[in-house]
Amino acid sequence: MKTGFISTLSLTSASRGSIMEQSVALAKLQTEVSSGRKYDVGLDLGIGTGEAISMRSEFENLNTIVDTNGLVKSRLDVTETGMLNVRDSAQTMLATLVSSIGSETGREVTIAEAKNNLEQLVATLNTSFSGTYLFAGINVGETPITDYYATGSANKTAVDTTFMAEFGMAQNDAGLNSVTAAQMQSYLDGAFANEFDSPGNWNANWSTATDQEMVNRISTSETIETSISANIDPMRKLAMAFTMVADLGGENMTQNTFDVVLNKAVSMLGEAIGELNSSIGQVGNAQARVARASDKLSLQTDLINERILALENVNTTEVSVLLSNAVTQLEVTYAVTSRMQGMSLLNYL
Repeated sequence: MKTGFISTLSLTSASRGSIMEQSVALAKLQTEVSSGRKYDVGLDLGIGTGEAISMRSEFENLNTIVDTNGLVKSRLDVTETGMLNVRDSAQTMLATLVSSIGSETGREVTIAEAKNNLEQLVATLNTSFSGTYLFAGINVGETPITDYYATGSANKTAVDTTFMAEFGMAQNDAGLNSVTAAQMQSYLDGAFANEFDSPGNWNANWSTATDQEMVNRISTSETIETSISANIDPMRKLAMAFTMVADLGGENMTQNTFDVVLNKAVSMLGEAIGELNSSIGQVGNAQARVARASDKLSLQTDLINERILALENVNTTEVSVLLSNAVTQLEVTYAVTSRMQGMSLLNYL
């Protein structure tokens, strides 16, 4: 039989190592109790770590779409409000024009109202939200519609040019009272109407918007168009109707000639309002689809989050018990180590 040598140093070193291990374990348990999450998810889950990573990736992806849907919804809300305002103004203008046909009373007021409506239409189509233009199609960084009354604007210059070519005088010329109703009808149906053709003069002089509209992903499997282009037919018809009343020299025309302008504008506005209602319905449908998609995504993220919590979280009650035991064990170890350090052979000599 062989005896081993046990020194005070070896006993002290062993105790010190035990204290260090228990302190590390205690720190981990304290972290888990305070955070409610496993101290080392990868070490604890092992091969299950892949599922946790996958779940977190899917969770972040779905949340990104939900956040984007919130922005899309706000953009659609602003778009709808603008279109409703334009439609309401067009309906009011239509009533004014109908009452003005055959009556010379209030002609200046009618022309001023048309000018205001044209300015409102341009302002609405140039509405921006969160740094992008709503009615610009996919060309969201550029103002879509040229301001008709801006100095040197291409659209007004083009109208002025066609008017001069047609009648040999400007819109403010007093000699305009010599223009017949037939001549005005020919101009409205010909050179003037051509200024609002798209593609064509509309794109050259009025609009930088694209016909292609914004498309957004609103779920993992669904994309929809989420904008309205300034180039759609009702917007061009509104611009045409407002411009012909506001800027073709109605103040200097005979009543018969001005009635031609009014009747043409009434026809354009009637068509535009009906078509605009369809476009407003398109926006409303997009709003409903975004809302439904966001609701479904919220349910999915809730389920995924529950699975993540099941994988990564700890039972705080159980861990609290383990923490309490670890604290007690560490205190005992400190006490034993203190007693051992106090032992000496000299005490027994």
